[in-house]
Amino acid sequence: MDYRKFALFSDLDGTLFNDDTKVSERNLRALEYFTSNGGVFCVSTGRTPKNAAPFLKGAAINGPGIFYNGAAAYSYKEGRYVLTHNLDSRALTPLMQQLLAEYPAINIQVYDTEDICFISPEKLANQEFVQAHQPCVFRPLEEVSDPWLKILMQGTPEQLREIEPLVLSQTKGIASAVYSSPQYFELLPLGVSKGSTLKELSHTSLLDGRILVAIGDYYNDMELLRTADISAAPANALPEVRETADHIVCSNNEGAVADLIERILPRL
Repeated sequence: MDYRKFALFSDLDGTLFNDDTKVSERNLRALEYFTSNGGVFCVSTGRTPKNAAPFLKGAAINGPGIFYNGAAAYSYKEGRYVLTHNLDSRALTPLMQQLLAEYPAINIQVYDTEDICFISPEKLANQEFVQAHQPCVFRPLEEVSDPWLKILMQGTPEQLREIEPLVLSQTKGIASAVYSSPQYFELLPLGVSKGSTLKELSHTSLLDGRILVAIGDYYNDMELLRTADISAAPANALPEVRETADHIVCSNNEGAVADLIERILPRL
């Protein structure tokens, strides 16, 4: 099969990764076959390049990835950011201060280009959340460096719904908000999403003229799917995401990306 006309962007958690945060052997074999036959494979994730890298060992990535849910694109091959979009740190600082003071149970991270910075006190941090976001540092808000790429607020769905009206009112015209899981509520640079960054990358020489294919499972993937020429969702995706996608493939635990490469792309 000749895949030279395709560039495939895959979400990680709930899509390329199984529920154990691993890339299955089936997916690894399919990606190797896809790229060795001319395809370009790129990731699309809310994670940072440093945080994602240990989970992607052996995956045949040969194109620039979308990170921070669209706030940056990074090339593992070149070891550099291809593009970044920044939050207005000065405008968002009062909101962060208010959340820290009034909602101490919410775990808050500010992402810069180097670190995942926990601005919530370490003694109050959800340790499972901390372990899932390594490498990270605990740092007072005033010591977080510019530029900020995104903010991640973690809590129970009930806790996040409680702060959502405040966050939305204080960030109107300043930042874009999206849920990346039931426990994760994120702020991104205004107008930025995985889809907007895919559109920017589509004009690069590596991707220009290729059919853009995207696969993802959650709300933060919907703009990516809408922007792509061909979209797919794993069977475990949210109903709204499945409705957005052109194709439904098997679940993330069964090799969703391999199913897309082996079953769907050869028909196109």
